[in-house]
Amino acid sequence: MMQIQELEVKQLHTIAEWLHKMNEQDHHYVAWLASDPNEIFEQIWTLTQFHEALAYVAWEGEEVIGFLGILPFFEQKLCRLLGPFSTRNGDEVIERLWDKASLTMQLHFEVVKVACFEANKELLAFTKRHDFEKYNTEKTLALHSANYSPSQEKNTSIDEIQEYDYSNLSQLHPSAAYYTMNEMIELSQKERNKLWGYKEEGSLAGYLYFESVTPEEGEICFVNVDPSARSKGVGTSLLEHALQYAFYVFNLKVVTISVRVNNERAEHLYRQLGFEEIHTVHAFQKELNTKPGLFH
Repeated sequence: MMQIQELEVKQLHTIAEWLHKMNEQDHHYVAWLASDPNEIFEQIWTLTQFHEALAYVAWEGEEVIGFLGILPFFEQKLCRLLGPFSTRNGDEVIERLWDKASLTMQLHFEVVKVACFEANKELLAFTKRHDFEKYNTEKTLALHSANYSPSQEKNTSIDEIQEYDYSNLSQLHPSAAYYTMNEMIELSQKERNKLWGYKEEGSLAGYLYFESVTPEEGEICFVNVDPSARSKGVGTSLLEHALQYAFYVFNLKVVTISVRVNNERAEHLYRQLGFEEIHTVHAFQKELNTKPGLFH
């Protein structure tokens, strides 16, 4: 007999381990879930700290058979789904989880987003049933340290972003990005995360945000260049700097980067540096019939 229950703090370790195992499988993979079990623990712990439930678990007896988390972004009035996950064939678990979470989402958010690999057929079918619209398709490319050939050029224009760069940074950082500028700055303070800027005559010509995902893997999350500085090698220099840091300072084995399928220019640059495609991620969104409400 299946039961859907709110996630409880005492279940966090069990659920974090379960989610980690699920998300390592392409046919279950959902974007925005942390990669490391400890980081997943922290991520879903925050979902238990609100007055209303933001995470639900499907149980069959003592066995976890499904999960759905709601990752809130209050400034943007949107939420991102961590799931729905299900170990059972068919759509019953996914639909029960969605039904349970729908009211909370409608009360507090205007848009809900979800993203997954092409192999996650059950989630793709879920987005179709509920009239989500595809708003983005991104390729994930990877570069392994063994295949990296570093540039011999030294660049003195790149340094870590400082507080006095923030106003320029706000002009470069996309408003629709999955991290706001403030969230990106806060995350960059974590160990083995870096936010670098390319400085040109005192102003910021471009920036790159890098995260260490696991002890062996890093991700270039954002690289953006001011339109007036494009085609001048700014992006290439930032990428080279990040890759050399990742492989020779952090001793990582692999670095990934994502690119929209229609951004052929950026993809060409990444492939020139040695990146190769490993996955395609489809991102969907749905506008909600919102009702006024506030978190307490």
